[in-house]
Order: sequence, then C-alpha cells, then structure tokens
Amino acid sequence: MESFNIFNVLAGIASIMGAVAVYQFKISQSKKARADLLLQLDDSIAQNKRHSAGELFYLLHGLRMNFEDIEAICGDSRSSKIVYALRKTPGVVTHVDGRFRYNGMFEKAWVRKVNKILMKVLAYAMAAIALTSIILMGFLEGTQALALLIVVAPLAAFFGMQVKDIQHDNMVEGLVGSDEP
Repeated sequence: MESFNIFNVLAGIASIMGAVAVYQFKISQSKKARADLLLQLDDSIAQNKRHSAGELFYLLHGLRMNFEDIEAICGDSRSSKIVYALRKTPGVVTHVDGRFRYNGMFEKAWVRKVNKILMKVLAYAMAAIALTSIILMGFLEGTQALALLIVVAPLAAFFGMQVKDIQHDNMVEGLVGSDEP
C-alpha cells in the first residue's frame, strides 16, 4: 500500500514536470514566432507594403493604424512605450499624423490634472484605511480580526493597482510632452 502512494506521488511529479516543460516550449515558440513577425513588419515597412504592414502590426499589437503612423511609431526610439500606452489607454491617447497625443476630453489640461488628483486621493485613502485596519487588528480577537484582514487584502491589491496606474499616467505624460522623433 505504501509503494502505491509513493508511485502516485512520483507520477504526479513527473506529470507536473512534463506540463512545465511543454509550457516553456510553447512560450519559446511564441517568442520565436513574434520575432519572425517583427522582421516581416520591418521588411514590409522598408518595401512600402502598406497592407502587409498594417496587418502585421495588428497581429503583433492588436492596433489598427494607418501605414504612415505605423512607420512613424516603428521609427521612434520610444516605440515600445508608445504601443504599450496605446494598448493600455486606447481612449486617452492616440497616434495620428506622426504625433503621439492625448485624445478627446483628455486634451484639456484641467481634465488630466483632476484625474491625477483623484487617483492620488483614492490611493492615499485606500492606504490609510488599510493601515488603520491593520492597527485595529492588533486590538481585536478572532473573527473580528479575520473580518478586518478580509478588508485589508483587497485594499492592498487596489492600492498597488492604483500606484501602477499613476506611474503609467506619468509615463504617458512624458511621452506626450516630449517631441522626440
């Protein structure tokens, strides 16, 4: 009976190792395919193949853009940050006529300023509530402390996401503010 359980454990470990190996192989294959697509995109831009460049750019990044904008983004030294900003905040920023800029109501400076202030206030409020809850946990027992722990965990996660969004907005502001070609 003992050997049967050990055999099951060894079989489980072997299957987990096999799954990890297959996963790593698939990841490396996808990176290789992505690198090939990037080379094809560069060739399409160099040969002025508008349709191919547009479709390859869409396959790689999920963005539909004009050939001139694709050419401008690929020629920019900040291209990876621009593509990341376009994918993460599609309604806030745009790349048109070779320029990366704010879109819609975010073109107004006061809207961006209010957004920045509200994001910081929300982050500080979540941090303050989480810290207060952690301090209160020291004075409570049993289920009350557990209830506060259940409150603290999502607050900490949302605080982390809010800080990341603030950093992203600062990056976008830096990209829009600089006129680097």
